[in-house]
Amino acid sequence: MPILFDGRLPVAYGQGYLTSRELPDMDRAFAGQVNGLCGAGDPGTLFLMTGTHSGQVNFTIEVYEVEPPPAGPAWEEVVEVSFMPRAATVGLVPWGDGALAELGLPRRLYRVRYCAAGMDEGSKPYGAFDPDEIEDGDYTYMDQRPDRYLLCFWPDDKDRGDAILRRTSASAAYWHNWAAGLAAPPTLWEQVEAVEREREEQARRAAEYRRREEARLWGGRPPSDRLRQVKGNVHGMARLDRDLVDGVAGAGDETQRRIAIWAARRAFAYAGVGDLDWMAPAWAALERGEPLPAEYTDSKALWTRILGAAPTTYSKVSLRPLYESLDKRLPRLLDGPVDRVAMAAPALWAAAEPDPLRAALEALWAGVTTYAQERSVFLDDVRRAFPIVDRKGPSN
Repeated sequence: MPILFDGRLPVAYGQGYLTSRELPDMDRAFAGQVNGLCGAGDPGTLFLMTGTHSGQVNFTIEVYEVEPPPAGPAWEEVVEVSFMPRAATVGLVPWGDGALAELGLPRRLYRVRYCAAGMDEGSKPYGAFDPDEIEDGDYTYMDQRPDRYLLCFWPDDKDRGDAILRRTSASAAYWHNWAAGLAAPPTLWEQVEAVEREREEQARRAAEYRRREEARLWGGRPPSDRLRQVKGNVHGMARLDRDLVDGVAGAGDETQRRIAIWAARRAFAYAGVGDLDWMAPAWAALERGEPLPAEYTDSKALWTRILGAAPTTYSKVSLRPLYESLDKRLPRLLDGPVDRVAMAAPALWAAAEPDPLRAALEALWAGVTTYAQERSVFLDDVRRAFPIVDRKGPSN
């Protein structure tokens, strides 16, 4: 009969633990049990109750090869549980401290018998001592508690749940009644169903988040499938005038291409560079549905030719509230001073995009940024020039 431990176990709140991993949860340890002294419901752990609230109790742990004889009459409380460690070594752990002892316990199923004596006496603050006879500052009574405990292990081939074999003290009865009042733990099938419900709820929340985020990106409502397929810089236009975006999306390829060219010409005209003779080949290529000539695809070269000098790049620093949304920043950004030529140039390249819807939306956005504070004039002109795009409300 190997004795794994024979000494004093410090306890607090009437608790000690045997664990191969993390400490047990009290309710999980005892839920569904009839006994409230040795909780085995949290896998790989034992939750041990004592009569002593705070102090050191005599504690012994024994391991047998076969079931030992019944507990002798000196043991007033006897309960049994089934237990399987989750590691080859388990720790005897006081409350709020590290392991008092590391115990070698091969990983297999065990039957465990927890025996106690003197729990009622141990539950008294001073135990067997008369408080009138204790000198001030003398706390030796904490180390000489009257209750004692025995924990026995032996191999078992079947999980038999827990049982109360002997009940004597009021302290033990209190904990037994407490354990009996706990809700029974969920069955395996209930746990599987709970996990599945949680997985479905997480998937629903993720889908709802994606839906809301998509609606936010597209100006307040989800886009049509056609809009969803559009690449490029189109979200700014959607947030600024979603009804117009839906109108353009439903106008058809030919109209979308005409809108793109119209928007590019308007942007260049507003920037004061719409009548440059050397730009004629670019406009002609767009009208014929052909790619832009190579000399019009280099942004730096195009700006240099328009301005008569190489463009100058400036850095601008602005202060804004942390995490301010684009919806709040957008009007302020569009109202700021702009270089109209720099804003108009992207409209030319946008109008040449192979996807006519992307071409129209990006060219419109270039027109908006070129007009800046006068963008409402530009947007009104779009609707007058292409009545088919003047619609309100969802397009899908």
